[in-house]
Amino acid sequence: MKIKTDYTFPEQYRLVAEEYISYKRSMGFIFGYDDQKKCDQLLRYLYANSSSNDVTDLTKELVDGYLAQFNDSKPRTIHANQSYIRQYGLFLKQRGYAPYIYPDALIQCPKDFTPYIFSKAEIYRIFECADRIGPNKNKFVNTPYVYPAIFRLLYACGTRIGETVCLKTEDINLSDGIITLHNGKNNVSRMLPLSDSLKTYLRKYDSRVDRTGNVHFFPSLHGECYSPITIRNTFRKLMIQAEIPMLPDGRYPRIHDLRHTFAVHSLEQSIDHGLDPYCSLPALSTYMGHKGVESTEYYLRLTKHYFINVLHYTQAQADIIFPKV
Repeated sequence: MKIKTDYTFPEQYRLVAEEYISYKRSMGFIFGYDDQKKCDQLLRYLYANSSSNDVTDLTKELVDGYLAQFNDSKPRTIHANQSYIRQYGLFLKQRGYAPYIYPDALIQCPKDFTPYIFSKAEIYRIFECADRIGPNKNKFVNTPYVYPAIFRLLYACGTRIGETVCLKTEDINLSDGIITLHNGKNNVSRMLPLSDSLKTYLRKYDSRVDRTGNVHFFPSLHGECYSPITIRNTFRKLMIQAEIPMLPDGRYPRIHDLRHTFAVHSLEQSIDHGLDPYCSLPALSTYMGHKGVESTEYYLRLTKHYFINVLHYTQAQADIIFPKV
């Protein structure tokens, strides 16, 4: 499945939608097909419920009515929609309109979410199952090569799925072993060195895949790049095949947990080499594209938990490695 890049907006508010998309992209946001679809949902509501059928006439009543649709949703969903309509209001104000702007005191999301950290044995099982993927229903010859390569890159480099599928061949220097990620989350671009084993693997992948003019490193059937949704759906199937257990909430680990696992395993490796994990944080933070080292410190708690529960360190041993600060 390719990524759809152009969403067709109704003529009634197409110009406003296109201007908003340009505005968001000028700020460094990718604003792909799913973002455009979300934009259409908002504008469609405003157009249908505005007394003047004017999507730039953003009143408090319209904002409250739109957000009321999500009253029974999870806090994260409510937070996301509050933020979304606030951002749209700020856009209108910047364009000279006089909209109602939703306050910046958004609903707070729970902070106690703990990602799933795969064991190395589970990672190996995932790769083994990915290596058995065959051509898709369209008999696309690249399918058996693309999925195993993407999953290995996500784990070995800790990249996000969105920035990974958008990589172009010119972004990956397999001679020097350097990947360049452009305009990722937080509008951060960064260069990532590859391990020797991953560099060797990607060279072999590159020699097998058939691009026929497609500029993307992971080419889809129709000349575009793969959709993150397609990769996520395949990953869920791999969870079952690799016998990864369900979480207490009845769901399987997410593909984004490969990124969390990369961070924890990287800190584990630095400790194995006798390095202070706190001294490794700045380098890991830069590598992962975090805005600051504070975002990366979260993984120290996960690493301590991993050492105790997976690597069977005692609490006393873990306290020596991770002293209180």
